[in-house]
Amino acid sequence: MVSVVSALASVVAGVATVLIAPAVASAEERVLCEVTDPRLTEISGMTASALHPRVMWLHNDSGDAARLYAVDLTDCAVVGEVTLKNVDARDFEGIATGVDPQGRPVLWVGDIGDNLDSWDNVSLYRVREPRTLGKKSVRAVRFRFTYQDRPHNAETILADPDSPQVWIVTKQLASGSIYALPRTLSRSRINIAEKVGRVGGLVTDGSMNPQGTGFVLRDYFDAHSYSGQPPGVLVDTYALPAQIQGEAIAFTADGSALVIASENDSRLIQVAVPGSEPLVDVPDKGPVVDSEGGVAEPTSGDVNYTPLVVGVVGGMALVTGLILMSRKPKDRAMGSTKKAE
Repeated sequence: MVSVVSALASVVAGVATVLIAPAVASAEERVLCEVTDPRLTEISGMTASALHPRVMWLHNDSGDAARLYAVDLTDCAVVGEVTLKNVDARDFEGIATGVDPQGRPVLWVGDIGDNLDSWDNVSLYRVREPRTLGKKSVRAVRFRFTYQDRPHNAETILADPDSPQVWIVTKQLASGSIYALPRTLSRSRINIAEKVGRVGGLVTDGSMNPQGTGFVLRDYFDAHSYSGQPPGVLVDTYALPAQIQGEAIAFTADGSALVIASENDSRLIQVAVPGSEPLVDVPDKGPVVDSEGGVAEPTSGDVNYTPLVVGVVGGMALVTGLILMSRKPKDRAMGSTKKAE
């Protein structure tokens, strides 16, 4: 068993690596609007609608019911609420836009959070995207899955826009991994997610571009762009605007930009994709007003990240290190599915 001293030493080394890591270029940014609806308290996942222009689907972190919210990027107004009536949300941590086997637009919702790396299996839900907005209650299709090696904490779903293929990206301290789910998912058996690649640590969200030709992963500070489908090839890394506990990123519906959000920051911020056209003004319903009546300004790209690193990464690193001391990998059945117990 790993000793407490060596485990904590590894944790400290991991934090130090983040602190002294060289800075990367910052992406151009613009604050779109500020979420004021009291239903959205801890934004943890986000994806662009395939049917409704300038609408993003968002969900809260654990603690909310199984609900999805349609948010208009013009003014951050909630224009739709969908309750998954047959779902008991344990720890919603990811959402992606894709298609079902018939090619119809769907939302993939991941109940995949597992902070202790201990759940025997987790759940992925498939929901037909509503053609009309408003308040609805719909039935979701549940797919249970586990990983081929051992349980993992995860917060990221990537979905092919042209097929039912879905990938999960795990969130670990030093490095995570990309796991591919079976292209044909079983509803009666537990699906096995197989590792197809490795990524950096503390990945909190990701998004496939609408063309299916690349994807982006984010951690608390940077975005990492990949070409191709997972595992892909890393082509660029750039700094994101500073947000305390930034846990959401999504391509806009046309793939021209990214939008980011945070559990502890009510702003939705548009970020340019490096190499793309400069950001242009978007139609709005007036300036964003902050809590003191002033007009909200875009964030600055020159930000001191050290307090965020110490507060967020340091605490998470300590917890993760202590958890890893008491765990060792368990063998998993190989193949696409295993019998549900």
